[in-house]
Amino acid sequence: MQNEKHYLKAHPTLLSGSFDCSQCFYGLQFDTYQNGCTHDCQYCWAKTELSKTDQWNNPKPIPIDIVHLKELFHTVFETDKSVPLRHILEQRIPLRLGSMSDPFLAIEKKLNITYETLKILSYYKYPTLILTRSDLVADEKYIQVMDKERTAIQLSIPSTNEKLSKILEPGAPSPILRLLALEKLMKAGIWTTVRLNPLFPTHPDGFYSKKQIVISKTTTTFDLFQLEMIDQIAQYGCKGILTGFAHLNEKTLSYIHREVGINLRDFMTEEFKLRTSGFKYTDNEIRSYYQVISDRCKLNQMEFSTCYLGLGESFFWKDQDLWADKLDCCNIKNHVKEFKTDTNQIPIQTRMKLLKPNLNYFTVTFYSFYYKLSSFLIKSLWKK
Repeated sequence: MQNEKHYLKAHPTLLSGSFDCSQCFYGLQFDTYQNGCTHDCQYCWAKTELSKTDQWNNPKPIPIDIVHLKELFHTVFETDKSVPLRHILEQRIPLRLGSMSDPFLAIEKKLNITYETLKILSYYKYPTLILTRSDLVADEKYIQVMDKERTAIQLSIPSTNEKLSKILEPGAPSPILRLLALEKLMKAGIWTTVRLNPLFPTHPDGFYSKKQIVISKTTTTFDLFQLEMIDQIAQYGCKGILTGFAHLNEKTLSYIHREVGINLRDFMTEEFKLRTSGFKYTDNEIRSYYQVISDRCKLNQMEFSTCYLGLGESFFWKDQDLWADKLDCCNIKNHVKEFKTDTNQIPIQTRMKLLKPNLNYFTVTFYSFYYKLSSFLIKSLWKK
């Protein structure tokens, strides 16, 4: 059916089994396009990692072979054949579309790989979480194949500042198009959360947590994110916000400095400047940003939650008091009927065997114990 030079064989994979992301509820992931993303977001971690091996957009994102996915689901749900993912898929652990690349790139209009994927998932009544920053997700033909009882969408809108968004997300649809898509999805009855992720700082570290900075006409601010955008998002029918603070590398900082004229390292505390490469805020300041956004969400009758990926597992435990659903940081289970399971039900040993099938029993056992112990100690320290 398809030329193997231009299509990749692919199947669902798991996020790393390490404790850095072992608590993720929806770590069973699948990309309909791989090895790149034409949105070209300057802060993208996937872009940073794949660029190291010259795999990013070289020469362009590659669509997956949809036949391979169809064969997998047919084998699991219509035969007794043994396949590595059988037990996981049989539990209907929700599948996340859009991890290393957006499933709704411009080439999707021509190739329809994501559309065909959604048709397969709908046929097998499989719960699906879609991550995207494209308004194409709200096209009527996609809405028609989305099962409202099994589909959740996280629409990334880290800013409504059109000018700065174009600089940092040059290939992505404009924020206003994404807001209009949000409105359409909500009216269609599909649970859609807005991801303020990555959440960029507006003021220097200490503004919210220590209240030591007085804003004046001469104070430098970075206007990618403003609290007023919470009010704006609410006007388009949004009922839930999910956010995670930015942790940026030196290359991204240099790009922002060159294109915008603001050096975000100047926003950091002197201590962090000395000991941290890239950009990172103090834990108290990150928590303070979450708190003020949560308060603003309440004023707009929206639910709030946080994403800890990229910041370390401590942020999974210590911010749970802010979550709308203390048992689901993505805040989906209470809103999408058939989201009944999650990745945390998969034993760490099973995850490691899938990620690294060549590891022997003793190595798997050792690392499983190590990750469990690390997670237990972090939880004991931060759990409120």
